[in-house]
Amino acid sequence: MSQEIELKLTICQEAVSAFRQLSVLNVVESQRFELSNTYFDTQDQQLTRSGAALRIRRFGQKYIQTLKTRGQNIGGLHQRNEWEFPISGPTLDFSLFPSDSPTAELDESDVNPLFQTNFVRERWLLNFQSSQIEVVLDSGRVEAGESTDPISELELELKQGSLIDLFDLASLISSEVAVMPSDMSKAERGYRLVAQQTDFEVALPNIAPQQSMESAFCALFGYELERLQRGWQVFWSTHQWRHLQGFLNTLGNMEAEIEWFQGLLPTEQIRFVHEQLDWMTKAIQPILSWWPACFELSQDAEQEPKTVAVSLQQSKAQKAIKALDALRMNPELGHRMLSLTAWLHSSGWHTGQSAEHRHLAETPVVDGIDFSFDRAFRNIDSDCFAGSASHALSQSPAVHRLLMLCHYFDHLYGEQLGHLRAPLEAMNDSLSRLSAMDVVARLKDWLNELPQEQQASVHSWARSQPVLLRDIKRLANKLVRGREHLSGGAI
Repeated sequence: MSQEIELKLTICQEAVSAFRQLSVLNVVESQRFELSNTYFDTQDQQLTRSGAALRIRRFGQKYIQTLKTRGQNIGGLHQRNEWEFPISGPTLDFSLFPSDSPTAELDESDVNPLFQTNFVRERWLLNFQSSQIEVVLDSGRVEAGESTDPISELELELKQGSLIDLFDLASLISSEVAVMPSDMSKAERGYRLVAQQTDFEVALPNIAPQQSMESAFCALFGYELERLQRGWQVFWSTHQWRHLQGFLNTLGNMEAEIEWFQGLLPTEQIRFVHEQLDWMTKAIQPILSWWPACFELSQDAEQEPKTVAVSLQQSKAQKAIKALDALRMNPELGHRMLSLTAWLHSSGWHTGQSAEHRHLAETPVVDGIDFSFDRAFRNIDSDCFAGSASHALSQSPAVHRLLMLCHYFDHLYGEQLGHLRAPLEAMNDSLSRLSAMDVVARLKDWLNELPQEQQASVHSWARSQPVLLRDIKRLANKLVRGREHLSGGAI
């Protein structure tokens, strides 16, 4: 058994030519060969559920049987265990695996092929700085029955040397070529095709009460970074607008985490992270402003419009698609994302830390996070909920941040926060609906082009705004009472 340490990056097909011309690759000859991989599992996917992937790779006339565990993945950097054995043909040989491997409890007759990955691999073995790093470019597709998903990705595997060199090479590549960190393996993409999945999940870290503030920060920032990268990749495979909206929401979550843990982060390090997050937010926010064209961000945007209203939507969608393509081809997006991944893995905030920073970093999270809860409560201005829709909507970020804190940490406080989750979630949902009504009210040109029946339906929905405002005010009062109930507790 060995441990594999690699950084996976997606690359646009349009950027592959620029990648091959990088000077860092021209110092060695590349190798080019075709690979075909067949992935196996039981009908109920026992291996997948245990976090393992089993495959046979055909390389020319050779066959290699490989079993990989999920291991650890943060921000596109994969560290996992693997067992690899040469075999004589395309048939699995379970006798080669050790008794403690994930295959130990399986009946070999229950394991069958599920999907294939077929691609061309180009390989460069580089001596970069003080390390040896294998760089591969894979181009092809994942195939599961009639369903396919294109493969266009880079893998940088550390064969020998330091993780710093691995990230330095990735940074060099991303400064010139449009790439993005990816935490999704080819195997996972195959399983997603088999299940026809369009959603994704990232497991929330289980923060223990006596876990240090620094350890909690690493876990939570890594969690959101993984959500960010996964949301971007899933958007481009599904073209579902909600994933792009989720990308923007996740950027806001990461900004909030920096605020919560600012006591252990030097000012220069806070500024560095804000620069990366602010750039990405400003790049994506204008694209999302082309509402209600969101459902048109697919091939439908290029079809012949049936009505004037659809024509208006499609023109906005086409602008959004053009802006998205430009953003995807901009190396700066991936470069900034990789900068955050490298910063997290290298604990970049240690640079410039004072004794006070280090003291808070070692403080148990159950003690250190109290300040953040208190501040989050204070940031909610209950008077705003008694005014207009715009006043209520001004509180959306504060409500969302308090809900995030409850989501991350309510298990640390027992029932003290549990009863606040329901009104907070209801308020957050109501504010989202209120925001949609506010947007529709400003789209008069679009509304006027709708058929009369649809106009009536939209106006009827919008007229429920006073009722929604009343409900939001009621929930705000409940939240205030809950805060008063907590004032004598641990928070």
